[in-house]
Amino acid sequence: MASEEDEFAIMFHEFYPSLCRFLECLLGGRGAVGIAQEIAQDSFLQLHHKGLRSLPEGEARFWLYRVARNFALNELNKRSTRQRLFGRVVDVFRVHVPTPEEEFEMAERKGLVADMLKTLPEQQRAALLLREQEELSYVEIAQVLGVSESKVKVDLFRARTALRERWGKRQHAPAREKAAG
Repeated sequence: MASEEDEFAIMFHEFYPSLCRFLECLLGGRGAVGIAQEIAQDSFLQLHHKGLRSLPEGEARFWLYRVARNFALNELNKRSTRQRLFGRVVDVFRVHVPTPEEEFEMAERKGLVADMLKTLPEQQRAALLLREQEELSYVEIAQVLGVSESKVKVDLFRARTALRERWGKRQHAPAREKAAG
């Protein structure tokens, strides 16, 4: 009777090539041969650690393919995650050059916001600009304007509310004009 090591060696020589082909097809793409070989070797290592005799008679081959398939699926998931993350990194570093239409829309929006800011009471406008442009805290804004912190909070709330309402009315105005026209 052959030793377990001998049985393992025979099994390795018999199934390694077909396991590699199976994995290459499963993985596909560039570099699949090398990765398939690594996974096949890892699968055989798992089988060696588990021990051939711990599996029912004739089940080692099926067990081996199951393990290899699971390793391959893990590799495909890793690959998918890497590609997704790489895509995000590329997007972050991609320089976006606005089209003339986008530049025009941005300039128009800035003009609308500037016009809307002019309609706010001076105290609200000053508090909003100090908060949004200068990124000052409520305490710092209160010191600059010479008012209480609670007054700053109220002014900011009222300024934002008024701007939201005016912006909403402007957004719906073209739709009303089209409906009327």
